Amino acid sequence: MSNKDRIVFIMVGGVMSLLTIIVLGDFWVALHEHRPIDDDIIQLLQMSITGLIGIVGGYFGSKSSDNKDKNNNI
Repeated sequence: MSNKDRIVFIMVGGVMSLLTIIVLGDFWVALHEHRPIDDDIIQLLQMSITGLIGIVGGYFGSKSSDNKDKNNNI
């Protein structure tokens, strides 16, 4: 596993863990205060997941491009 792989893995795992804590915390507070779930939390979740998809897609796109470049130089 290269450093690039580790960085992407740690970044995505960390952000997903943080989002899980935030969402579960808001659900817990909403349950105990008998209020609806905050719309800002849902919007944060949607935007963050969209960003993570972009990061992972860019990573796999660059990895595919690197492999093509290596195969062409041989």
